[in-house]
Amino acid sequence: MVDVMKDGTTVTLSNAKIDMFKGSMRLAVDRSGRVEVSEPADFSVKENNNLSLIEFERVDIVI
Repeated sequence: MVDVMKDGTTVTLSNAKIDMFKGSMRLAVDRSGRVEVSEPADFSVKENNNLSLIEFERVDIVI
């Protein structure tokens, strides 16, 4: 999968999710998941809002 994820490449993810790992977000693709190169998409990334740089804390709420 790492060889597919190159700068400027558009990919389609299926059966993927964001996990929290040591306070940071991590992309996880399970065994049935797929990462495929797709047609280029027309969008711009908002680099000033990088949520993976923010440390999150899980809070359990008991009702």
